[in-house]
Amino acid sequence: MSFADFSLSDAKNSIKNTHKNHFHHVMCFGTFDIFHPGHQFYLSEAQKLADSMTVVIARDHRVFSGKWQYPIHNELLRRDVVGREFPDARVILGDELDIFAPIRELCPDLLAFGYDQRVPEDIIREKFPNITIIRIGGYEIQKYKSSLLRKSINK
Repeated sequence: MSFADFSLSDAKNSIKNTHKNHFHHVMCFGTFDIFHPGHQFYLSEAQKLADSMTVVIARDHRVFSGKWQYPIHNELLRRDVVGREFPDARVILGDELDIFAPIRELCPDLLAFGYDQRVPEDIIREKFPNITIIRIGGYEIQKYKSSLLRKSINK
């Protein structure tokens, strides 16, 4: 099963099957530009799965290289907004050069990605074979999707 097929319910079942209540440390990733209820849902659901959560905010230049446009809000503001919404989480900027550095340095046992995030699954599994990877489903995706919200702002 690819991690794209590994749902939140699969994660909960996996937890039950291993007799753990939840994971120790979940790590989430994203741009979080125009923070909206879909982001809130993603992070809230991930936070329920672990004792602690780290949120890695994409650096401005990485957002540009992946989406061919800069975010509306800079990386520091995006980090601060997520930090205010999730005061119990560690909210950090991603590494300037190595996207895997936060995983290596902070050693999460769970990586939670959003339903539509493009991630190098094979590389992650190869580099971190002992980390569980899940996807969190979307929340009202016809309404709360960053690309749609960005288009409405640019009109």
